[in-house]
Amino acid sequence: MDLESDRVLAIRDLSVEIRRGDRVVRPVSDVSLVLNRGETLGIVGETGSGKSMTGLAIMGMLPAGGRVTGGSIDFGGQELVGLPAARYRALRGNEIAMVFQDSLTALNPTRRIGEQVAEPVRLHHGASRRAARERAAEVLALVGLPRPAERMDDYPHQLSGGMRQRVMIAMALACEPRVVIADEPTTALDVTIQAEILDLLDGLRSRLGMSMILITHDMGVIARHADRVGVMYAGRLAETAPTPVLFARTRHRYTHALLASIPSLTHDRDERLFSIPGAPPDLTAAGPGCPFAPRCEAATDRCREERPAPVAEDGGHVHACHHPATGPADRVRSRFRTRPVEPAASPEPAPRLRVVDLRREYPVGGRGLFGARRTLKAVSGVSFEVAAGETFGLVGESGCGKSTLGRMLVALDRPASGEVIFDGEPVSRMGARALGPRRSRLQMMFQDSGAALDPRMRIGTILREPLAIQGAGDRAHRTARARELLRDVGLPAGVMERYPHELSGGQRQRV
Repeated sequence: MDLESDRVLAIRDLSVEIRRGDRVVRPVSDVSLVLNRGETLGIVGETGSGKSMTGLAIMGMLPAGGRVTGGSIDFGGQELVGLPAARYRALRGNEIAMVFQDSLTALNPTRRIGEQVAEPVRLHHGASRRAARERAAEVLALVGLPRPAERMDDYPHQLSGGMRQRVMIAMALACEPRVVIADEPTTALDVTIQAEILDLLDGLRSRLGMSMILITHDMGVIARHADRVGVMYAGRLAETAPTPVLFARTRHRYTHALLASIPSLTHDRDERLFSIPGAPPDLTAAGPGCPFAPRCEAATDRCREERPAPVAEDGGHVHACHHPATGPADRVRSRFRTRPVEPAASPEPAPRLRVVDLRREYPVGGRGLFGARRTLKAVSGVSFEVAAGETFGLVGESGCGKSTLGRMLVALDRPASGEVIFDGEPVSRMGARALGPRRSRLQMMFQDSGAALDPRMRIGTILREPLAIQGAGDRAHRTARARELLRDVGLPAGVMERYPHELSGGQRQRV
Protein backbone atom coordinates (compact mmCIF):
# COMPACT_ATOMS: atom_id res chain seq x y z
CA MET A 1 0.00 0.00 0.00
CA ASP A 2 1.27 3.49 -0.87
CA LEU A 3 2.28 5.71 2.03
CA GLU A 4 0.07 8.77 2.57
CA SER A 5 3.19 10.98 2.60
CA ASP A 6 3.99 9.95 -1.00
CA ARG A 7 0.56 10.86 -2.35
CA VAL A 8 0.40 13.97 -4.48
CA LEU A 9 -3.14 13.51 -5.76
CA ALA A 10 -5.96 11.38 -4.36
CA ILE A 11 -9.28 11.11 -6.25
CA ARG A 12 -12.12 9.42 -4.39
CA ASP A 13 -15.51 8.49 -5.86
CA LEU A 14 -15.38 11.31 -8.41
CA SER A 15 -18.57 11.82 -10.44
CA VAL A 16 -19.17 14.45 -13.11
CA GLU A 17 -22.28 15.43 -15.07
CA ILE A 18 -22.75 17.77 -18.03
CA ARG A 19 -26.17 19.30 -18.53
CA ARG A 20 -27.21 20.41 -22.03
CA GLY A 21 -30.81 21.63 -21.97
CA ASP A 22 -32.91 18.65 -20.88
CA ARG A 23 -30.10 16.17 -21.59
CA VAL A 24 -27.67 15.09 -18.85
CA VAL A 25 -24.45 13.22 -19.68
CA ARG A 26 -22.50 11.46 -16.93
CA PRO A 27 -18.99 11.06 -18.38
CA VAL A 28 -17.32 10.17 -15.05
CA SER A 29 -18.89 7.99 -12.34
CA ASP A 30 -17.37 6.91 -9.00
CA VAL A 31 -13.74 7.09 -10.12
CA SER A 32 -11.03 6.62 -7.48
CA LEU A 33 -7.33 7.00 -8.31
CA VAL A 34 -4.10 7.78 -6.45
CA LEU A 35 -1.02 9.50 -7.91
CA ASN A 36 2.25 9.28 -5.98
CA ARG A 37 5.30 11.52 -6.05
CA GLY A 38 7.50 10.88 -9.10
CA GLU A 39 5.03 8.37 -10.54
CA THR A 40 3.36 8.08 -13.96
CA LEU A 41 -0.25 6.93 -13.80
CA GLY A 42 -1.64 5.80 -17.15
CA ILE A 43 -5.35 6.14 -17.96
CA VAL A 44 -6.43 4.14 -21.00
CA GLY A 45 -9.69 3.34 -22.74
CA GLU A 46 -11.75 3.85 -25.87
CA THR A 47 -12.91 7.21 -27.18
CA GLY A 48 -15.57 8.69 -24.90
CA SER A 49 -14.68 6.52 -21.90
CA GLY A 50 -14.16 9.55 -19.61
CA LYS A 51 -10.36 9.80 -19.64
CA SER A 52 -10.08 13.43 -20.75
CA MET A 53 -13.06 14.52 -18.65
CA THR A 54 -11.32 13.12 -15.56
CA GLY A 55 -8.28 15.27 -16.39
CA LEU A 56 -10.44 18.36 -16.95
CA ALA A 57 -12.19 17.80 -13.62
CA ILE A 58 -8.81 17.77 -11.86
CA MET A 59 -7.88 21.02 -13.64
CA GLY A 60 -11.20 22.66 -12.77
CA MET A 61 -11.84 23.17 -16.48
CA LEU A 62 -15.07 21.27 -17.12
CA PRO A 63 -17.03 22.49 -20.16
CA ALA A 64 -20.08 24.74 -19.88
CA GLY A 65 -22.85 22.91 -18.05
CA GLY A 66 -20.37 20.55 -16.39
CA ARG A 67 -19.96 20.12 -12.65
CA VAL A 68 -18.58 17.68 -10.11
CA THR A 69 -21.59 16.00 -8.50
CA GLY A 70 -19.76 13.87 -5.98
CA GLY A 71 -16.44 12.77 -4.61
CA SER A 72 -13.18 14.43 -3.69
CA ILE A 73 -9.97 15.61 -5.42
CA ASP A 74 -7.21 16.03 -2.84
CA PHE A 75 -4.05 17.73 -4.13
CA GLY A 76 -1.30 17.70 -1.51
CA GLY A 77 -3.81 18.11 1.31
CA GLN A 78 -5.85 20.77 -0.50
CA GLU A 79 -9.39 19.91 -1.61
CA LEU A 80 -9.93 21.02 -5.22
CA VAL A 81 -13.67 20.34 -5.47
CA GLY A 82 -15.33 23.66 -4.70
CA LEU A 83 -12.04 25.60 -4.64
CA PRO A 84 -12.56 29.33 -5.39
CA ALA A 85 -11.68 30.37 -8.95
CA ALA A 86 -8.83 32.67 -7.85
CA ARG A 87 -7.18 29.86 -5.86
CA TYR A 88 -7.55 27.49 -8.82
CA ARG A 89 -5.91 30.01 -11.17
CA ALA A 90 -2.90 30.19 -8.86
CA LEU A 91 -2.47 26.40 -9.10
CA ARG A 92 -3.32 25.91 -12.77
CA GLY A 93 -0.23 26.11 -14.98
CA ASN A 94 2.06 26.48 -11.96
CA GLU A 95 1.61 23.38 -9.78
CA ILE A 96 -0.77 21.41 -12.02
CA ALA A 97 -0.48 21.71 -15.79
CA MET A 98 -2.14 19.98 -18.71
CA VAL A 99 -1.05 19.10 -22.24
CA PHE A 100 -4.23 19.21 -24.31
CA GLN A 101 -5.11 16.82 -27.11
CA ASP A 102 -6.07 19.38 -29.79
CA SER A 103 -3.10 21.73 -29.98
CA LEU A 104 -4.58 24.04 -32.62
CA THR A 105 -7.73 24.78 -30.63
CA ALA A 106 -5.79 25.02 -27.34
CA LEU A 107 -3.36 27.66 -28.65
CA ASN A 108 -4.45 31.28 -29.13
CA PRO A 109 -4.42 31.92 -32.91
CA THR A 110 -3.91 35.68 -32.42
CA ARG A 111 -0.73 35.47 -30.33
CA ARG A 112 2.81 34.41 -31.18
CA ILE A 113 3.97 31.14 -29.68
CA GLY A 114 6.83 32.77 -27.74
CA GLU A 115 4.31 34.96 -25.88
CA GLN A 116 2.09 31.98 -25.07
CA VAL A 117 4.92 29.86 -23.66
CA ALA A 118 6.28 32.82 -21.67
CA GLU A 119 2.88 33.81 -20.23
CA PRO A 120 2.72 31.26 -17.35
CA VAL A 121 6.28 32.17 -16.31
CA ARG A 122 5.34 35.86 -16.08
CA LEU A 123 2.01 35.19 -14.31
CA HIS A 124 3.20 32.68 -11.71
CA HIS A 125 6.89 33.53 -11.22
CA GLY A 126 6.73 37.30 -11.75
CA ALA A 127 9.51 37.13 -14.35
CA SER A 128 10.33 40.09 -16.55
CA ARG A 129 9.33 40.01 -20.21
CA ARG A 130 12.93 39.33 -21.22
CA ALA A 131 13.50 36.57 -18.65
CA ALA A 132 10.20 34.90 -19.55
CA ARG A 133 11.10 34.98 -23.23
CA GLU A 134 14.47 33.38 -22.48
CA ARG A 135 12.72 30.66 -20.47
CA ALA A 136 10.29 30.12 -23.35
CA ALA A 137 13.17 29.64 -25.80
CA GLU A 138 14.81 27.22 -23.35
CA VAL A 139 11.77 24.95 -22.98
CA LEU A 140 10.98 25.08 -26.71
CA ALA A 141 14.51 23.80 -27.35
CA LEU A 142 14.00 21.22 -24.60
CA VAL A 143 10.97 19.71 -26.40
CA GLY A 144 12.84 19.55 -29.70
CA LEU A 145 11.21 22.39 -31.67
CA PRO A 146 13.47 23.06 -34.69
CA ARG A 147 15.15 26.52 -34.61
CA PRO A 148 13.24 27.70 -31.51
CA ALA A 149 14.66 31.24 -31.62
CA GLU A 150 13.17 31.72 -35.10
CA ARG A 151 9.87 30.03 -34.26
CA MET A 152 9.23 32.23 -31.22
CA ASP A 153 7.59 34.89 -33.41
CA ASP A 154 5.49 32.47 -35.46
CA TYR A 155 1.73 32.08 -35.03
CA PRO A 156 0.19 28.62 -34.39
CA HIS A 157 -1.16 28.29 -37.94
CA GLN A 158 2.39 28.61 -39.29
CA LEU A 159 3.50 25.41 -37.56
CA SER A 160 2.82 21.78 -38.42
CA GLY A 161 0.61 19.70 -36.13
CA GLY A 162 3.61 18.05 -34.52
CA MET A 163 5.33 21.40 -33.89
CA ARG A 164 2.17 22.81 -32.28
CA GLN A 165 2.03 19.78 -29.99
CA ARG A 166 5.59 20.47 -28.86
CA VAL A 167 4.61 24.07 -28.10
CA MET A 168 1.76 22.77 -25.93
CA ILE A 169 4.18 20.53 -24.02
CA ALA A 170 6.59 23.44 -23.57
CA MET A 171 3.79 25.60 -22.09
CA ALA A 172 2.93 22.86 -19.60
CA LEU A 173 6.55 22.43 -18.51
CA ALA A 174 7.50 26.12 -18.37
CA CYS A 175 6.88 26.46 -14.61
CA GLU A 176 8.07 22.93 -13.71
CA PRO A 177 4.76 21.87 -12.13
CA ARG A 178 4.39 19.10 -9.56
CA VAL A 179 1.76 17.29 -11.63
CA VAL A 180 1.39 17.19 -15.42
CA ILE A 181 -1.75 15.76 -17.02
CA ALA A 182 -0.77 14.70 -20.54
CA ASP A 183 -3.88 14.11 -22.66
CA GLU A 184 -2.71 12.19 -25.75
CA PRO A 185 0.50 14.29 -25.76
CA THR A 186 2.02 12.65 -28.83
CA THR A 187 -1.05 12.28 -31.07
CA ALA A 188 0.33 14.52 -33.83
CA LEU A 189 3.96 13.45 -33.56
CA ASP A 190 5.88 10.97 -35.67
CA VAL A 191 7.19 7.86 -33.92
CA THR A 192 10.77 9.11 -33.51
CA ILE A 193 9.71 12.40 -31.90
CA GLN A 194 7.01 10.56 -29.91
CA ALA A 195 9.72 8.47 -28.27
CA GLU A 196 11.86 11.57 -27.63
CA ILE A 197 8.98 13.51 -26.03
CA LEU A 198 7.92 10.62 -23.80
CA ASP A 199 11.53 10.01 -22.77
CA LEU A 200 11.85 13.75 -22.08
CA LEU A 201 8.76 13.68 -19.84
CA ASP A 202 10.19 10.63 -18.06
CA GLY A 203 13.51 12.43 -17.54
CA LEU A 204 11.85 15.55 -16.13
CA ARG A 205 9.69 13.41 -13.88
CA SER A 206 12.80 11.76 -12.42
CA ARG A 207 14.86 14.95 -12.16
CA LEU A 208 12.16 17.21 -10.71
CA GLY A 209 10.19 14.66 -8.75
CA MET A 210 7.26 15.53 -11.01
CA SER A 211 4.23 13.24 -11.21
CA MET A 212 2.32 12.60 -14.42
CA ILE A 213 -1.08 11.36 -15.49
CA LEU A 214 -0.70 9.95 -19.01
CA ILE A 215 -4.01 9.72 -20.89
CA THR A 216 -3.75 7.67 -24.07
CA HIS A 217 -5.33 5.11 -26.38
CA ASP A 218 -1.95 3.48 -26.97
CA MET A 219 -1.35 0.39 -24.84
CA GLY A 220 2.26 0.30 -26.08
CA VAL A 221 2.89 3.75 -24.59
CA ILE A 222 1.29 2.59 -21.34
CA ALA A 223 3.47 -0.53 -21.23
CA ARG A 224 6.69 1.47 -21.59
CA HIS A 225 6.03 4.67 -19.66
CA ALA A 226 3.36 4.10 -16.96
CA ASP A 227 4.11 2.76 -13.48
CA ARG A 228 0.44 2.01 -12.83
CA VAL A 229 -2.59 2.01 -15.11
CA GLY A 230 -6.31 2.59 -14.79
CA VAL A 231 -8.57 1.22 -17.54
CA MET A 232 -11.76 3.28 -18.04
CA TYR A 233 -14.98 2.25 -19.76
CA ALA A 234 -18.26 4.19 -19.94
CA GLY A 235 -17.02 6.69 -17.36
CA ARG A 236 -16.04 4.06 -14.80
CA LEU A 237 -12.84 2.30 -13.81
CA ALA A 238 -12.87 -1.27 -15.09
CA GLU A 239 -9.45 -2.24 -13.74
CA THR A 240 -6.42 -0.72 -12.01
CA ALA A 241 -3.06 -2.36 -11.39
CA PRO A 242 0.71 -1.85 -11.57
CA THR A 243 1.55 -1.93 -15.27
CA PRO A 244 3.53 -5.23 -15.28
CA VAL A 245 0.73 -6.92 -13.33
CA LEU A 246 -1.97 -5.67 -15.70
CA PHE A 247 -0.21 -6.97 -18.81
CA ALA A 248 0.75 -10.28 -17.22
CA ARG A 249 -2.57 -11.02 -15.51
CA THR A 250 -5.41 -9.09 -17.16
CA ARG A 251 -8.68 -9.66 -15.32
CA HIS A 252 -11.46 -7.45 -16.71
CA ARG A 253 -12.96 -8.68 -19.96
CA TYR A 254 -12.78 -5.18 -21.46
CA THR A 255 -9.04 -4.85 -20.78
CA HIS A 256 -8.60 -8.34 -22.22
CA ALA A 257 -10.37 -7.26 -25.43
CA LEU A 258 -8.34 -4.03 -25.63
CA LEU A 259 -5.09 -5.98 -25.55
CA ALA A 260 -6.42 -8.36 -28.19
CA SER A 261 -7.11 -5.36 -30.44
CA ILE A 262 -3.44 -4.37 -30.67
CA PRO A 263 -2.16 -5.17 -34.19
CA SER A 264 1.30 -6.64 -34.67
CA LEU A 265 3.74 -6.90 -37.55
CA THR A 266 3.31 -10.68 -37.49
CA HIS A 267 -0.44 -10.45 -38.09
CA ASP A 268 -1.61 -12.39 -41.14
CA ARG A 269 -2.66 -9.81 -43.76
CA ASP A 270 -5.28 -12.25 -45.05
CA GLU A 271 -7.20 -12.09 -41.75
CA ARG A 272 -9.21 -9.19 -40.41
CA LEU A 273 -7.89 -7.30 -37.41
CA PHE A 274 -9.76 -8.01 -34.20
CA SER A 275 -12.01 -5.25 -32.92
CA ILE A 276 -14.40 -5.17 -30.00
CA PRO A 277 -17.92 -5.70 -31.37
CA GLY A 278 -20.59 -3.05 -30.84
CA ALA A 279 -20.09 0.46 -29.47
CA PRO A 280 -19.74 2.07 -26.02
CA PRO A 281 -23.04 2.84 -24.27
CA ASP A 282 -24.92 6.12 -24.28
CA LEU A 283 -23.87 7.94 -21.09
CA THR A 284 -27.16 9.83 -20.89
CA ALA A 285 -29.05 6.67 -19.97
CA ALA A 286 -26.93 4.41 -17.78
CA GLY A 287 -28.80 1.20 -17.07
CA PRO A 288 -28.27 -1.54 -14.48
CA GLY A 289 -25.56 -4.12 -14.75
CA CYS A 290 -22.08 -4.02 -16.21
CA PRO A 291 -21.80 -1.37 -18.95
CA PHE A 292 -19.57 -3.69 -21.00
CA ALA A 293 -22.09 -6.57 -20.94
CA PRO A 294 -23.65 -5.88 -24.40
CA ARG A 295 -20.19 -6.25 -26.01
CA CYS A 296 -18.76 -9.02 -23.83
CA GLU A 297 -18.58 -12.62 -25.04
CA ALA A 298 -18.69 -13.92 -21.45
CA ALA A 299 -21.73 -11.86 -20.30
CA THR A 300 -24.53 -13.60 -18.42
CA ASP A 301 -27.89 -12.47 -17.07
CA ARG A 302 -26.12 -11.52 -13.85
CA CYS A 303 -23.83 -9.15 -15.80
CA ARG A 304 -26.83 -7.46 -17.42
CA GLU A 305 -28.74 -7.05 -14.17
CA GLU A 306 -26.14 -6.47 -11.45
CA ARG A 307 -23.27 -3.96 -11.59
CA PRO A 308 -20.05 -5.71 -10.45
CA ALA A 309 -18.37 -4.34 -7.34
CA PRO A 310 -14.59 -3.70 -7.33
CA VAL A 311 -12.57 -6.72 -6.20
CA ALA A 312 -9.04 -6.22 -4.81
CA GLU A 313 -6.39 -8.85 -5.47
CA ASP A 314 -2.76 -9.09 -4.40
CA GLY A 315 -0.35 -6.42 -5.57
CA GLY A 316 -2.86 -3.57 -5.74
CA HIS A 317 -4.79 -5.19 -8.61
CA VAL A 318 -8.46 -4.11 -8.59
CA HIS A 319 -11.12 -5.08 -11.14
CA ALA A 320 -14.90 -4.92 -11.44
CA CYS A 321 -15.94 -8.02 -13.40
CA HIS A 322 -18.31 -10.89 -12.56
CA HIS A 323 -16.36 -13.29 -14.81
CA PRO A 324 -12.68 -12.29 -14.67
CA ALA A 325 -10.56 -13.26 -17.65
CA THR A 326 -7.84 -15.88 -17.53
CA GLY A 327 -5.17 -16.63 -20.08
CA PRO A 328 -3.49 -14.42 -22.70
CA ALA A 329 -5.33 -11.95 -24.93
CA ASP A 330 -4.37 -14.04 -27.98
CA ARG A 331 -7.16 -16.46 -27.06
CA VAL A 332 -9.71 -13.66 -27.39
CA ARG A 333 -8.29 -12.64 -30.76
CA SER A 334 -8.34 -16.19 -32.12
CA ARG A 335 -12.05 -16.64 -31.38
CA PHE A 336 -12.92 -13.72 -33.63
CA ARG A 337 -10.96 -14.82 -36.73
CA THR A 338 -14.14 -15.64 -38.62
CA ARG A 339 -13.95 -13.61 -41.83
CA PRO A 340 -10.98 -13.45 -44.19
CA VAL A 341 -10.07 -10.14 -45.74
CA GLU A 342 -11.49 -9.87 -49.24
CA PRO A 343 -8.68 -9.59 -51.78
CA ALA A 344 -8.24 -6.10 -53.22
CA ALA A 345 -9.25 -5.54 -56.79
CA SER A 346 -6.41 -5.69 -59.29
CA PRO A 347 -5.06 -2.18 -59.94
CA GLU A 348 -6.05 -0.68 -63.27
CA PRO A 349 -3.25 -0.11 -65.79
CA ALA A 350 -3.75 3.67 -65.81
CA PRO A 351 -3.03 5.41 -62.47
CA ARG A 352 -5.92 7.08 -60.68
CA LEU A 353 -3.63 9.82 -59.35
CA ARG A 354 -0.38 11.16 -60.81
CA VAL A 355 1.84 13.68 -59.04
CA VAL A 356 4.49 15.23 -61.29
CA ASP A 357 7.41 17.28 -59.89
CA LEU A 358 5.23 19.04 -57.31
CA ARG A 359 6.72 22.07 -55.54
CA ARG A 360 5.42 24.50 -52.91
CA GLU A 361 7.30 27.41 -51.33
CA TYR A 362 6.35 30.01 -48.75
CA PRO A 363 7.99 33.42 -48.33
CA VAL A 364 9.60 34.04 -44.94
CA GLY A 365 10.75 37.27 -43.34
CA GLY A 366 13.87 39.07 -44.54
CA ARG A 367 16.07 38.62 -47.57
CA GLY A 368 19.03 36.36 -48.15
CA LEU A 369 22.37 36.86 -49.85
CA PHE A 370 22.38 39.57 -52.57
CA GLY A 371 18.89 40.68 -51.52
CA ALA A 372 17.10 37.53 -52.74
CA ARG A 373 13.74 36.86 -51.12
CA ARG A 374 13.97 34.06 -48.54
CA THR A 375 11.55 31.17 -49.01
CA LEU A 376 10.67 28.01 -47.12
CA LYS A 377 10.66 25.02 -49.48
CA ALA A 378 7.82 22.94 -48.02
CA VAL A 379 7.59 20.48 -50.96
CA SER A 380 10.37 20.10 -53.52
CA GLY A 381 10.07 18.01 -56.67
CA VAL A 382 7.75 15.23 -55.42
CA SER A 383 6.48 12.70 -58.00
CA PHE A 384 4.54 9.44 -57.57
CA GLU A 385 1.53 7.50 -58.88
CA VAL A 386 -1.39 5.81 -57.15
CA ALA A 387 -3.45 3.12 -58.91
CA ALA A 388 -7.18 2.64 -58.47
CA GLY A 389 -7.89 0.46 -55.42
CA GLU A 390 -4.40 1.02 -54.02
CA THR A 391 -3.36 2.45 -50.65
CA PHE A 392 -0.28 4.66 -50.87
CA GLY A 393 1.46 5.44 -47.59
CA LEU A 394 3.17 8.79 -47.07
CA VAL A 395 5.39 8.93 -43.99
CA GLY A 396 7.95 11.31 -42.53
CA GLU A 397 8.80 13.43 -39.50
CA SER A 398 6.77 16.43 -38.34
CA GLY A 399 7.22 19.43 -40.61
CA CYS A 400 8.58 17.44 -43.58
CA GLY A 401 5.76 18.51 -45.91
CA LYS A 402 3.25 15.62 -45.71
CA SER A 403 0.18 17.73 -44.91
CA THR A 404 1.17 20.47 -47.37
CA LEU A 405 1.41 17.82 -50.08
CA GLY A 406 -1.99 16.43 -49.06
CA ARG A 407 -3.63 19.84 -49.36
CA MET A 408 -2.23 20.23 -52.88
CA LEU A 409 -3.50 16.78 -53.88
CA VAL A 410 -7.09 17.83 -53.10
CA ALA A 411 -6.56 21.32 -54.63
CA LEU A 412 -6.92 23.23 -51.35
CA ASP A 413 -3.44 24.71 -52.01
CA ARG A 414 -1.93 25.54 -55.38
CA PRO A 415 1.57 24.28 -56.23
CA ALA A 416 4.29 26.71 -57.28
CA SER A 417 5.04 24.27 -60.10
CA GLY A 418 4.27 20.72 -61.11
CA GLU A 419 0.92 19.01 -61.60
CA VAL A 420 -1.65 16.86 -59.83
CA ILE A 421 -3.51 14.73 -62.37
CA PHE A 422 -6.65 12.95 -61.14
CA ASP A 423 -8.43 10.57 -63.53
CA GLY A 424 -6.51 12.12 -66.39
CA GLU A 425 -7.49 15.70 -65.48
CA PRO A 426 -5.02 18.34 -64.17
CA VAL A 427 -6.93 19.37 -61.02
CA SER A 428 -4.06 21.58 -59.82
CA ARG A 429 -4.86 24.02 -62.66
CA MET A 430 -8.65 23.97 -62.38
CA GLY A 431 -10.69 26.88 -61.10
CA ALA A 432 -13.25 26.59 -58.29
CA ARG A 433 -16.20 26.20 -60.72
CA ALA A 434 -14.55 23.28 -62.56
CA LEU A 435 -13.43 21.64 -59.30
CA GLY A 436 -16.89 21.73 -57.71
CA PRO A 437 -18.37 18.60 -59.36
CA ARG A 438 -15.15 16.66 -58.68
CA ARG A 439 -15.04 17.36 -54.94
CA SER A 440 -17.14 14.30 -54.11
CA ARG A 441 -14.37 12.07 -55.53
CA LEU A 442 -11.38 13.90 -54.05
CA GLN A 443 -11.54 14.29 -50.28
CA MET A 444 -9.28 14.78 -47.27
CA MET A 445 -9.50 13.80 -43.59
CA PHE A 446 -7.79 16.55 -41.61
CA GLN A 447 -5.34 16.11 -38.75
CA ASP A 448 -6.88 18.67 -36.36
CA SER A 449 -10.51 17.60 -36.05
CA GLY A 450 -11.31 20.39 -33.60
CA ALA A 451 -10.22 23.05 -36.08
CA ALA A 452 -11.78 21.33 -39.11
CA LEU A 453 -15.35 21.23 -37.69
CA ASP A 454 -17.41 24.43 -37.55
CA PRO A 455 -18.03 25.03 -33.81
CA ARG A 456 -21.34 26.81 -34.55
CA MET A 457 -22.92 23.89 -36.40
CA ARG A 458 -24.40 20.66 -35.07
CA ILE A 459 -22.83 17.42 -36.28
CA GLY A 460 -25.90 16.53 -38.37
CA THR A 461 -25.69 19.85 -40.21
CA ILE A 462 -21.95 19.40 -40.79
CA LEU A 463 -22.50 15.95 -42.34
CA ARG A 464 -25.47 17.04 -44.46
CA GLU A 465 -23.75 20.14 -45.84
CA PRO A 466 -21.44 18.47 -48.43
CA LEU A 467 -24.31 16.26 -49.57
CA ALA A 468 -26.47 19.35 -50.08
CA ILE A 469 -23.70 21.15 -51.98
CA GLN A 470 -23.37 18.15 -54.31
CA GLY A 471 -27.17 17.94 -54.74
CA ALA A 472 -27.45 14.46 -53.24
CA GLY A 473 -31.16 13.83 -52.63
CA ASP A 474 -33.55 15.72 -50.36
CA ARG A 475 -33.10 16.57 -46.67
CA ALA A 476 -34.57 13.23 -45.52
CA HIS A 477 -32.12 11.31 -47.73
CA ARG A 478 -29.19 13.36 -46.47
CA THR A 479 -30.20 12.84 -42.84
CA ALA A 480 -30.47 9.08 -43.38
CA ARG A 481 -27.06 9.06 -45.04
CA ALA A 482 -25.53 11.02 -42.15
CA ARG A 483 -26.92 8.48 -39.64
CA GLU A 484 -25.53 5.65 -41.76
CA LEU A 485 -22.08 7.24 -41.84
CA LEU A 486 -22.08 7.75 -38.07
CA ARG A 487 -23.01 4.10 -37.56
CA ASP A 488 -20.17 3.05 -39.88
CA VAL A 489 -17.60 4.84 -37.67
CA GLY A 490 -19.11 3.53 -34.43
CA LEU A 491 -21.03 6.61 -33.23
CA PRO A 492 -24.69 6.67 -32.13
CA ALA A 493 -27.29 8.63 -34.09
CA GLY A 494 -27.73 10.96 -31.09
CA VAL A 495 -24.41 12.59 -32.01
CA MET A 496 -26.32 14.34 -34.84
CA GLU A 497 -27.76 16.87 -32.37
CA ARG A 498 -24.48 17.71 -30.62
CA TYR A 499 -21.91 20.42 -31.30
CA PRO A 500 -18.23 19.55 -31.86
CA HIS A 501 -17.16 20.75 -28.41
CA GLU A 502 -19.57 18.25 -26.82
CA LEU A 503 -17.58 15.33 -28.25
CA SER A 504 -14.26 13.85 -27.21
CA GLY A 505 -11.22 14.25 -29.45
CA GLY A 506 -11.57 10.70 -30.78
CA GLN A 507 -15.27 11.18 -31.48
CA ARG A 508 -14.56 14.40 -33.40
CA GLN A 509 -11.97 12.54 -35.47
CA ARG A 510 -14.57 9.93 -36.40
CA VAL A 511 -16.95 12.70 -37.49
